Amino acid sequence: MATLADSTFVVVGAGGLGSPLALTLALAGAGRVVLVDDDVVDVSNLPRQILYRTADVGRPKVVAARAALVRRGVAAARVEAVRTRFDEASAAALLHDATVVCDGSDDAATKFFVNDVARARGVAAVIAGVVRDRGNVFPVGADGGGACYRCLFEAPPADDAPTCADAGVLGPRCGQVAAWQARVAIALATGDDPDGIARRVWIFDEAGDAPRALELRRRPGCPTCAQAREEAA
Repeated sequence: MATLADSTFVVVGAGGLGSPLALTLALAGAGRVVLVDDDVVDVSNLPRQILYRTADVGRPKVVAARAALVRRGVAAARVEAVRTRFDEASAAALLHDATVVCDGSDDAATKFFVNDVARARGVAAVIAGVVRDRGNVFPVGADGGGACYRCLFEAPPADDAPTCADAGVLGPRCGQVAAWQARVAIALATGDDPDGIARRVWIFDEAGDAPRALELRRRPGCPTCAQAREEAA
């Protein structure tokens, strides 16, 4: 396993989760943080997307986020801004030297794609989401031994399912989930995980501030896991 200083974290989405996640990883000593997003800063983002200021409205999120990290003392060489969508056209280049890919997008299809491409390429992933006051953090190991995101959820929800943009999100919950996502990502990158947090799914809800842990097994018939096994053979 890589040390934290040798690790590259690809952060997909520079919004309510990606902003605090990137800040935490960078200040913790990550060797490299690659920010991936094709959106621009909107005034409605400012309450929960903590890397942005009023002056950043209209700027590409990844450019503004990188500048914010550098202002906080992160070496410019350790932060890369890539203004693009994480999709079939960009994934291979973005993951070629990645240690962990961290999904903080608000798009269900992107989360499933991150899961599928990470498992196919043998890259560890941490997929997180927040809707209203509920959140989750889902680790996907690089070795393919445990469950993947599709083992639990199987397929993206219907088009009329509420997104965080539709339902809203609680800003403090974003920060809490992002902090836990960073902790899991660091455990996956370094292998330093005595408590096994990178082997469980973590659920945040109204029941309390501490997340609940779920133990998952790989789902028989999961197409993503089956494809990964075929490609590894």
